[in-house]
Amino acid sequence: MKHTHLTIAMAGLLTAASASAQSHVTVFGVADAAIRHTSNGSESGSSLASGGMAGSRFGVRVEEDLGGGLKAGGWIEGTVNLDNGTANATRLWNRRTTVSLSGPMGEVVLGRSLTPGYTAFGEYDTFGTSGIADQGKFHSTAFGSGIEGTGLWARADNSVAYNTPKTLGGFYANAMWAADEGVPATGFRGVRLGYAAGPLNISGAYSVIDATAGDHKRTSLAGRYDLGVVKLFGSLVVNEYLEAKRTVTQLGVHVPVGSAGTVRANITRADASGQQGAASISGDDATQVALGYVHALSKRTSLYGTYARITNKGAAKFAVGTPPAAVVGQASRGIEFGLSHRF
Repeated sequence: MKHTHLTIAMAGLLTAASASAQSHVTVFGVADAAIRHTSNGSESGSSLASGGMAGSRFGVRVEEDLGGGLKAGGWIEGTVNLDNGTANATRLWNRRTTVSLSGPMGEVVLGRSLTPGYTAFGEYDTFGTSGIADQGKFHSTAFGSGIEGTGLWARADNSVAYNTPKTLGGFYANAMWAADEGVPATGFRGVRLGYAAGPLNISGAYSVIDATAGDHKRTSLAGRYDLGVVKLFGSLVVNEYLEAKRTVTQLGVHVPVGSAGTVRANITRADASGQQGAASISGDDATQVALGYVHALSKRTSLYGTYARITNKGAAKFAVGTPPAAVVGQASRGIEFGLSHRF
């Protein structure tokens, strides 16, 4: 009997060892907080903000080798508001919840994740779509199309996505379709095509969102090029909904300073045209200028500082951050100093 128990125990250990050799679990996250001061119009305020350089988060990735070049994966990831310890207000795993199957022919991903319409400009944001210089503010305000509330300006629920394999000589493509399931401003379809090799990464994308009263369309072209002494960023994104249109352009640079420092700078212009309802929005424009510095203490930990200013015209009321509340036609300014750690 003792020998039988020992044999069963050894078999269990061998089975567990075999499974662990084929599966891999990664716990990851970002802890990022910044001291921030913002001024909107005549009002100003200070705060401790979460995610000044990269959004604070916690996640788990799982990958299993199925053999024959096939791999199965799972990914859950949610926001952590580092300033007060809370999570996203409406859902725990708000950033990503997916299951995937990949192989020599590419990858199929099911669940909630970033859309190709978002990554096509977000991956080229000089400031990484985080903090007071984030470009996302010019895309999340989308003419009352409903995607502001559902978050579909960045992520899609109920989606099916396909990513090409990394064996196409630098060329790549991403395509996504998301079911609306009877909920307004949740249906999505889009595609992104690009090329990334050596110092160059360039892509274009087109997406259509089933918004509340019609289609919200986004077209983008963006790229970056690393010259060694400077990395160049550029993007052009057009958002259209009914008779309203906003064109967002960005030009930016990363300049290495010594072995651990990087100066970041960009200028972003948001030009509105057409009308929203019965009101003309032509001239409701904004220009953002941003300057920052990142000092790497290690591969995972950095100190950073950023200054950004937005000049609003007409009825535009974009803000680098709140509180205080944004003011129509008034300037918005902000400065932040923070610490970011990735694990």
